[in-house]
Amino acid sequence: MSLQAKIFTFHASFLKRKRIYFLSAVFFLFSCNVTKKLEPGQYLLEKVEIRNTKETKIEKENFEAFIRQKPNRKLFRVVDFYVWWYNQFDATKIKRKKELRNLKYDKHNADKVKRFEALNTEREKKGKKPRIPKLKDKESQTFLESVRDIGEAPVILDSALTEQTRNQLSKYLFSKGFFNNKVADSVKVDAKRKKAFVNYHLIPKSPYVIGGITYQMDDSKLGELILKDTLKSILKRGMIYDTEKFQEERQRITNLALNNGYFYFENAYLKFDIDSNYNNRSISVKLILKKFSRPYTSTNDSLVYVNHTKFKIENVYVITEPVTGNLREAPFKDTLRFKKTDVLFLQNKPLAYRPSVIYSNIDIHQAHLFRKDTAEITYKALLGLGIFKNVTIQFLKSVESSSKLDCYIVCLPLIKQSITAETEGINTSGNLGVDGSLIYQNKNIFKGGELFEIKLQGAFIAQQQFNDEKNPNLNEIQKTFNTLQFGPEATFSVPRAFFPFSLFPFRKEMAPHTFVRSSVNYQARPEFSRVITDINYGFNFKTYNNRLKHELVPFQAYLVRANLNASFRDYLSNLHDAFLLNSFQDHITTISKYAVTYTSKENTNTSKRAVSYVRLNLQSSGNILRQYFISSGAHTDSLGRYLIFGIPFAQFLRADIDYRIYIPVRKKSRIVYRLAGGIGKPLANLGVLPYEQSFFSGGPNSIRAWRARTLGPGGYDPRGSSAKYDKIGDMLLEGNFEYRFHIIKSFNGAIFADAGNIWRLDKDENKPNAEFLVDQFYKQIAVGGGMGIRWDLSFFVLRVDLAVPLRDPKYQEADRWTFNKRPYKEIVFNFGIGYPF
Repeated sequence: MSLQAKIFTFHASFLKRKRIYFLSAVFFLFSCNVTKKLEPGQYLLEKVEIRNTKETKIEKENFEAFIRQKPNRKLFRVVDFYVWWYNQFDATKIKRKKELRNLKYDKHNADKVKRFEALNTEREKKGKKPRIPKLKDKESQTFLESVRDIGEAPVILDSALTEQTRNQLSKYLFSKGFFNNKVADSVKVDAKRKKAFVNYHLIPKSPYVIGGITYQMDDSKLGELILKDTLKSILKRGMIYDTEKFQEERQRITNLALNNGYFYFENAYLKFDIDSNYNNRSISVKLILKKFSRPYTSTNDSLVYVNHTKFKIENVYVITEPVTGNLREAPFKDTLRFKKTDVLFLQNKPLAYRPSVIYSNIDIHQAHLFRKDTAEITYKALLGLGIFKNVTIQFLKSVESSSKLDCYIVCLPLIKQSITAETEGINTSGNLGVDGSLIYQNKNIFKGGELFEIKLQGAFIAQQQFNDEKNPNLNEIQKTFNTLQFGPEATFSVPRAFFPFSLFPFRKEMAPHTFVRSSVNYQARPEFSRVITDINYGFNFKTYNNRLKHELVPFQAYLVRANLNASFRDYLSNLHDAFLLNSFQDHITTISKYAVTYTSKENTNTSKRAVSYVRLNLQSSGNILRQYFISSGAHTDSLGRYLIFGIPFAQFLRADIDYRIYIPVRKKSRIVYRLAGGIGKPLANLGVLPYEQSFFSGGPNSIRAWRARTLGPGGYDPRGSSAKYDKIGDMLLEGNFEYRFHIIKSFNGAIFADAGNIWRLDKDENKPNAEFLVDQFYKQIAVGGGMGIRWDLSFFVLRVDLAVPLRDPKYQEADRWTFNKRPYKEIVFNFGIGYPF
């Protein structure tokens, strides 16, 4: 080995040892500091573990919910940063400052109340409502408290909470059929480090199973209904006892009764008697149906027990205006019965809606048994019309019959017409700008719940300019330039199915909507301008309890007419890139598409459970149209393309999918995973995907270590080319990981890693290594990482992310990791509005 090599090896080894020493010193500093404020006999809870959960065949996470004391969070699961940070603040000083602040708040609030009392006296004289002063909140945190609460107060071992956890774990095991369980706890103390380790050892023993089920029906008529439905029972012979399953069975029977006319039935009328047999570890279950209890008379509150009453609907009333007080006593000037139906409209002014629209969404009818599910279907259907702010369905016992109900459906209308102006900062594919729009809406234009909307929208966007440094006809490199977008958009939506969608049966609760949308958008950039004219006709509806949203667009057509300036046209021609050149030519695109989106009911930012999101898009363009031209014997142009009004139409198949899962970690933290992919196959008539249908990677919502449209395709290295243009492809693969955590007040932080790339499907001599190959694509995955800050303003989130490329596919295969290339010099600053995903 040469002397130079030895010196380099020694230097690298020395630097490595220095890093290890430094990290060890930091770890030691944090570890020692977190316990220095503990009193004698106090121990910081370091670890809590529940053992032997596998024997119960119950997920370990279910047991962890009963732990009353959990250790403090750790940075990277190793460093006690949060406790260390909390200990840097003097609790006595913070308390004293808060007391002084609250004295000022008391004086401020007293003065404000006094001023408002005088103001309200004058307002009441004028017949105006009094105003309520907004006072300072003494419970709000001081600034120092907010900064301190970036960390966490040390969790000190509490033997009482340890015992409470042990008891709760034992009770939980009992509820799962382990009647003879034992839970042992052990506490190990490290006196030198002042840390405690707690273990809970589960001894479940054998579970008890259901040996037999019997029934005692004190109400024979309702009991007969329940017995006929036992095939759907959740409880089965041989099943391990589970309290949760018994509760589900009770609710199932309650719903059965409520959907068969028993309006006053509730699960309190169902009781389970359980008798255990120690010898064979089985239980006998007796389900008892109790009678309905009511006072003997209005003056005698002694209870009498009678059979449950089955109710039918007597009258159905609909009110489409505000009403207060008792619905039966509310005055109405007029009534309207729709075509001799059983629905009566009560009104003080002319009905603002066609009665048929409301009637067709009501599933509650005269002489029918009361059903809870039809009331829920009616509620969702009426609210889904989009013309009511609120819908309330109330059932009152009929004054004429003790076994009949009157149904009142109160629909509070939304404002029919509105004009709104909106201005916002936008972030389109990493390009910042200002967007303004003027929106007119009519939510009931033909009295059938139709939505008519006209939107005038304009935007100025700062974008990176296409450039060729060696071309004298183009401007010098510019970081940004002003791009203008302007155009109107009109939408007409109807809350029902029209042809051809009306050929299929859609239930009311599916909220079907048919829409027609048309727009014209003018875009002007220094290199080119274009006009995009679009029209589409589609249909959307919901299934799976509104978690699945479907959108079917059998027809969409848009025309793109581009006007390229001479220098830019020459620039594209000189690239000899047919893929890019064809992407900018005039074309007509006709699309049929289907999209389905799955969203969990829970909020992605506040849910205590994992939340999933999936969206799938399928598109077909120009295939039917080309077959029509072929069958009709039409002539092609010199390139073998069929034309419409002298313009070639696009032909392709395209699909993409986006999957996300949001996993809660503690109270205000989330781990988010995202996987996305897409593929587009250009077909004969155009040969390439249109520019707006192509895939790209990079940008604030994608691979954040690269600017939008600057990554890929594949392993192509653009450094040898002077061409500067958007990187687009036929295929996309992306994966993202993000850990989101709370910092202070409305500020949150994130640590993230992104990976992915785009590819061409066909080989391109001008772009070596750009095509997708099964044995090569995984080697061309780009990787980036970084951190960011989010400022949550309730109505939107401002986001700043800093990212660096960690693995760049443009380099040679063995040299793609960038740790030796000083990646910190290539930091990419991303500004975004909203979360990236």
